[in-house]
Amino acid sequence: MTSGSESETILEAAVAGIPRVARAIAETPAEHRAKAVEAAERSYRETLQDLGYEEGPVQSWVSAVMLRLQRELEVQDSAKQKMLAALQEELLQAATEVDSKAMWFR
Repeated sequence: MTSGSESETILEAAVAGIPRVARAIAETPAEHRAKAVEAAERSYRETLQDLGYEEGPVQSWVSAVMLRLQRELEVQDSAKQKMLAALQEELLQAATEVDSKAMWFR
């Protein structure tokens, strides 16, 4: 088992890395995301077990981290949807402007 301060540093790094993990999962093709989430959960669990924590605390910590990861995935998905909607709106406006200009040239 590692020292308390070493374990704390490792766990803090894992939590700080949640947004990066969520970005990587969000960029994964939809059909593979569930496996990516499972892999992240397994990695978090194995990290705590390697640090010498017992199953009860491991389960509690992993559950909390996975909840944060799911929330981060939702935030990133929402941001992606907003960006796509804005791009679609821009494309529609551009198409409308092109159609309007084309009418003037006829």
